[in-house]
Amino acid sequence: MAHDAVRRGAVRAAWLAFGWFWGTWSALIPAVKRATGVDDETLGLLLLAVPLAAMPAMIVSGRAYDRRGGSVLIGGFLTMGALAPVLGATSDGLVLAGCLAVLGAASGMVDVALNSATVATPSRPGRDFVQSAQAMFPVAGVAASAVVAAARELGVPAWAMLGSATLFLGAAAVWLGVSGIAAAPARKAVDGEAPALTGTTLVLLGATLAAALLVENAIQQWSSNRLEFELGAAPGVASLAPGVFALCMFGARLHAQRRARITALVPTLRTAAIVSGCGLVIAAWAPSPLLALAGFALAGLGLAPAAPALFASAGRSVPEELRGRAISLVSTIGYSGYFIGPVAVGLVSSGGGLSAGFTVVAVIAMSLAVPTQWLRDRVARTAP
Repeated sequence: MAHDAVRRGAVRAAWLAFGWFWGTWSALIPAVKRATGVDDETLGLLLLAVPLAAMPAMIVSGRAYDRRGGSVLIGGFLTMGALAPVLGATSDGLVLAGCLAVLGAASGMVDVALNSATVATPSRPGRDFVQSAQAMFPVAGVAASAVVAAARELGVPAWAMLGSATLFLGAAAVWLGVSGIAAAPARKAVDGEAPALTGTTLVLLGATLAAALLVENAIQQWSSNRLEFELGAAPGVASLAPGVFALCMFGARLHAQRRARITALVPTLRTAAIVSGCGLVIAAWAPSPLLALAGFALAGLGLAPAAPALFASAGRSVPEELRGRAISLVSTIGYSGYFIGPVAVGLVSSGGGLSAGFTVVAVIAMSLAVPTQWLRDRVARTAP
């Protein structure tokens, strides 16, 4: 029991460090743009290096995790930690491009390994650890963004702020090592364990995850624009939208982990479809900034448990020696939606405004309920 508690603490710390890094980096992109002197178009192309490198890394990381366990996660964290201050210190666009490519590969590796380690970590009785662990990511990102905003006002250099991410990632890597995650290779499945999911079902889980992550990133990237440029909100109010959305996701995941005995994948997806869809319709057509902000908050509350439940179902419904590969497949398909989301909203909104864009996102959110009948008898409960 004590060892399980240490492992749960290590995995939560890993999610906090991962969220802190990405929150810090996202908030520092304007500073990096200024330091390198690139224009918006060039910066956009440079940033594409992250997803382009992450996707192939996700594909191969599952098999690596199944063979080497948590050492894959620790290696990814150490790589990200080493890159962090370089990202903040460079003034050369080519160096930045190379660093972002390596960062994308390391982040893709971490994503698969961290989700696999999270699913493998024993929960406390009556709790769903996957939900509570993944709740750490959004709250760390919000906290990092706030700290960076204050630090930039004080003139702290970008490399020093990203150096804080190095410290967090390094500390998490040490804790993961102490917890025994790196030294625990996946065991062989035995008779009577859950059968491996079919490739078709894993693809369906991945496609459902893609829809959930498309909605999530679309809200993160475009919600403040909806408030400021279409509803006339003050910049300070508009900037609250991504943070409010993330904090609502944090709260919803903490609540979901307490309902492990009654929360399964199918009702989780149906609830997410209804609540997040309604929230997005409100946000898309609200006549005032505050009502739209409330809509985005409602969307966060509904959507939050969906992705952890999908990862948990994929990981817990296969023998342990296949867990990394199952999560790798689901992640690779799922994160395609995450990367496509902001672009899709931008294309739709160019013709009909963000009201039209978020209406399309609302329809995608409601589509989370579509595969539930198929999934009902084909995956394990998300509860341990």
